Amino acid sequence: MPASRAMTRRLLVESALAGAAVGVPAWFASGLSGRGLATLGAPGVSPAPVLAAQALPTLDRAALAARLDAHRADRGGTMGLVVHDLRTGGRFAWREFENESLSTIKVLILVACLKHSQDTGEPFTETQHSQARRMIQSSDNAATDALLSWVDTANVQRAAELLGLKATTVRGGGPAGSDTWWGYSTTTPSDLVTVVDAVVTGTPVIHAGHRAYIRHLMSGVVPGQRWGVADPPLPSSAYTETKNGWGPLPDGYRLNSIGRVLGNGRSHTMAILTRSPEGFRYGKETINGLSRIVYDALAQPLAPE
Repeated sequence: MPASRAMTRRLLVESALAGAAVGVPAWFASGLSGRGLATLGAPGVSPAPVLAAQALPTLDRAALAARLDAHRADRGGTMGLVVHDLRTGGRFAWREFENESLSTIKVLILVACLKHSQDTGEPFTETQHSQARRMIQSSDNAATDALLSWVDTANVQRAAELLGLKATTVRGGGPAGSDTWWGYSTTTPSDLVTVVDAVVTGTPVIHAGHRAYIRHLMSGVVPGQRWGVADPPLPSSAYTETKNGWGPLPDGYRLNSIGRVLGNGRSHTMAILTRSPEGFRYGKETINGLSRIVYDALAQPLAPE
């Protein structure tokens, strides 16, 4: 399909050069100058226009909350989400709570790694590029351990603070399942949306080339891990970038999902945190239902409050 994102050749070249200078792999950076949207992660999808709040009837927040509440009552468990409509700037929060991050923290870890690369001028090695790809696209925990050891947990927490996260505590250094394991970092939907927004819309913490690199990896998550925000029943015309996290705990199986949805008239970022009372498969159906309810509701824009 033809690329259609409104980005100029100059910006693409500048992003490529900036990325190459601090270690974005050559196969990625060299393609940015001529291939536009395909390398930034959304082939053939036109971005949703920026809408005035009065352009269309706006989303009924109370009705959306009622639909989500009904789904929660039917499924059981603990769940909460935040969605940010990039067409209007409107945000909607529903039943926010603090949860263990599981593998959603991997996006923040990668932000911290790329910031460290920028600050020190130390480019990623090919091994580290492979680790980053495996960490994001197939949720490889050994790759995460290696990158976190390199960047240091304190620098990941510092990156969280620079991004403006207010309720995220980064853990690290312990084995899986221990109190100091990175998967038991704690966070909220608002903080996770802030991370995704930074990667999608811009942040002074990392430059445009590195943001495009993260989005590229998030657009290529393996099919078996594309649920929640990237729920496969979404129409094929909807492009997604995502990272999920999941794992068992005594008070409910954690299933968390973050990402971006673009196309078919939508443009939003979202984070969903859940605790399933009946394990992974049941929880996956539950979180997919939440994502679909929000997607359907966003046929109408979310007006700013």
